[in-house]
Amino acid sequence: NTRQTHLKISRRLVGISTASLKDMKMSVTRINRKNLIQILEGKTNGSHEVVIKLYGTNCHLCHALKDLFVDISDQYEDVHFYAFNMEDGKGLEKKYGFEGVPSICYVRTGGMKPVVRFLEEPKKPHKETWYHPTGIRIFIDKNRI
Repeated sequence: NTRQTHLKISRRLVGISTASLKDMKMSVTRINRKNLIQILEGKTNGSHEVVIKLYGTNCHLCHALKDLFVDISDQYEDVHFYAFNMEDGKGLEKKYGFEGVPSICYVRTGGMKPVVRFLEEPKKPHKETWYHPTGIRIFIDKNRI
């Protein structure tokens, strides 16, 4: 099923499985603290482009952003999209340099050091989803290889 496929993709990225990424439709997969740290520190198998939505359980903007994030993920076949609940990540904000939820992070692995960038706070936040769809796409496209 789709959920198992995405879990295999997540495991492949961080070295837990050898499932092929070819011909698999990408979507958004929830990851745990260990997987997030592995991605942010570039401890993945090979080169990958990753976009991570950092969210909170009680954040209404985060929940409103969910469908938009899934729609955007469907437009990028070769980029991994993940979601991480910050309630599982206490203390990571200072270590990796981000604040608040929702936050969106782009990571490119495979080099000497991973490229990690966070989408800036919008000057005029969208009243329902905080980030504007176009702003997210521009952020991803600007950081692509």
